[in-house]
Amino acid sequence: MRGETWTAIIPVKPFSVGKSRLGPATVYRERLARAFFLDTLDAVLSALSVSRVIVVTGGEDAAADAVSRNAEVVHDASGGGLNRAIVRGVTSARRTRAGSAVAVVTADLPCLRAADLDTVLRAAHHHPRAFVADHTDRGTTVLTAQRGHRLRPAFEGPSRRRHLDSGAVELRLRHAPSARLDVDTIEDLGAAADFGVGAHTAELLAVHPGRRDDAVTGRG
Repeated sequence: MRGETWTAIIPVKPFSVGKSRLGPATVYRERLARAFFLDTLDAVLSALSVSRVIVVTGGEDAAADAVSRNAEVVHDASGGGLNRAIVRGVTSARRTRAGSAVAVVTADLPCLRAADLDTVLRAAHHHPRAFVADHTDRGTTVLTAQRGHRLRPAFEGPSRRRHLDSGAVELRLRHAPSARLDVDTIEDLGAAADFGVGAHTAELLAVHPGRRDDAVTGRG
């Protein structure tokens, strides 16, 4: 039985252009971007607080992955940036389910646990708008808006400060660490692997045991 009913929105770039800070444009980087997305998507789909998942993407592979898991897809080929893609997802969610409470979850959370996301959404239920900062305290991994409230996404760059300035409540939750561990750099990837990643990322990293940088650069 599900608790609060949330529509989760996961924006994801085509894997060929995602995660550019992880290294050169190689097939390994694309596979990592896909693995992060799949682990994130699986966790979101398993969260008891989530009744609907919408993936916003211009990537055919990401769209196919979403459909294969019974998530909805909003196609975004405009190249208008992350925030515009999120707005498209929110518009779609509220067009078919008026007043839906929405939660944006970034697609680079390979450590995400469904229980941690449920913890976040239970806390967010008490605020019109709320967010979770990433592990650097600079970015944002989750942004929520209750029924009847605009989401007002301001992702990319120092988004934590922008979301704070916009009036969203920051959720500092000690018991949901996996919701903060996004992966942008090799150092992030190492920290995520030490914490414990999902099955898709773990399988990919196992190809180069003990050499996480090789999974990105293709060396070895």
